[in-house]
Amino acid sequence: MENEYFNESHYEHFPSGGRTNIYGLSVFTSYLESGLSCFPEFPSNVIKNPPHEIFPYNLRKKNNKKRMHKHLFVSFFYGITCFISASGYWNTIELPLDMKDIGEIISMDVLSSINSDLIIALTTSVHSDQKIALEEDTQFFLQIYSLDDSTSTFMEDAVFKVVEKNCHQSIMLHFTPMQLFHTNINKNGEDCSALLLCGTDGGIHLYTEDNYTKKWEESSMQSYFPYIAGLAGNSDLKILSLEIKEFHNVKIIAAGCQNGMLHISVLKRNDSNEEFEQEQSSVALFSPITSISIFTSSTNKDKQEEIHMLVTCAVEQAIIYCYVDKEILKSPLYLRECSQHDSVLCSHIMDIDWDGENEVLVGTYGRELLIYKQNVNSQGMITYQLLWQRSFTHPIYRIASLDLNEDGIEELIIATQYGVHILQPNLSKAKEQLLKILDEIDNLNKEYKKICT
Repeated sequence: MENEYFNESHYEHFPSGGRTNIYGLSVFTSYLESGLSCFPEFPSNVIKNPPHEIFPYNLRKKNNKKRMHKHLFVSFFYGITCFISASGYWNTIELPLDMKDIGEIISMDVLSSINSDLIIALTTSVHSDQKIALEEDTQFFLQIYSLDDSTSTFMEDAVFKVVEKNCHQSIMLHFTPMQLFHTNINKNGEDCSALLLCGTDGGIHLYTEDNYTKKWEESSMQSYFPYIAGLAGNSDLKILSLEIKEFHNVKIIAAGCQNGMLHISVLKRNDSNEEFEQEQSSVALFSPITSISIFTSSTNKDKQEEIHMLVTCAVEQAIIYCYVDKEILKSPLYLRECSQHDSVLCSHIMDIDWDGENEVLVGTYGRELLIYKQNVNSQGMITYQLLWQRSFTHPIYRIASLDLNEDGIEELIIATQYGVHILQPNLSKAKEQLLKILDEIDNLNKEYKKICT
């Protein structure tokens, strides 16, 4: 069972003293691609200084803004490790941030905007000696590094430039920051990126970029997310996890709190008048909510969607709310095995066996990765069975998936307390599934020819 679905291909240990947390991973989607060749010692190459030479043939290539690439950023207390995807390999970079000036990293997100191809946003906590030097009561900051020009053709170049160019904005925070992530909003008739930051003051703070000054500033949440604004202001709320997902004519916002309260808003667009109808609900789970994943059963975008929501809690609990767009919180399913492995810290959704149906992945402080498969019983009810399990040497803080070596199959990324595990899918199983699909296509073609004749 150990290697049935994944084999570990690489482990990247954080530098001495480095540890990540549940807010320390971001997958960045960009047209920027790798410009460096595969090092002879791959996959152990770590680039610590700006590269002096880019592949000559890459310099002659046109910058292709149509093809998108996914890259991985993982923060630890005193720095950031970047995994730059490439064809057949990836390059690893230790981002040269001066942590003596900005402090310890609490949460991180990586994004792009109209004005910048690469933005690295961090929330940080300053040391006591820094606090004295600042002569401020503020201990926490939102740090934003932006690439101020579009001359970077490659990711390695952009990652170093975003720090070297010193296009750095520091925003004081008068609360302890937690989850930081970006979303899209419509500002003055234009689609643009915005940052959402959860805090211990009972609020969620929205930051937008001014197109003229290119500075980020806090904006009114009420104008863009009235439901979230309605939750804010209660100091007992302390939102730890926030998830916003859109599926055609459905928009779902879910917030999980430190006191175990789960809040959800489902907005459905009425086709007749194009207005949104909103349903809201809340439930007390009596344990801090560590992650929320809203997902569809099928990976097929043309298939009618069954929307579900996975919620994980710090006290040994993971729940799937089925058909959350229709039944809100009325149909919970409990993943019982999670209670055997200490606190549940993170979750992820991906199709691990390429059958077109998403699996549920859960990571625990007890160092276990649990993967569940959805089934339908004889009564037509959804059930989830444990499909695969793997133990790690340290607590699991974040899970992600992306095609790091750009071979068409996503790697599974497990960020544990002290490093990053990169797991390669079982290629024999992938081959079997591919041949099966090709046979089905061939049979369909034969049936079509019979009908035509």
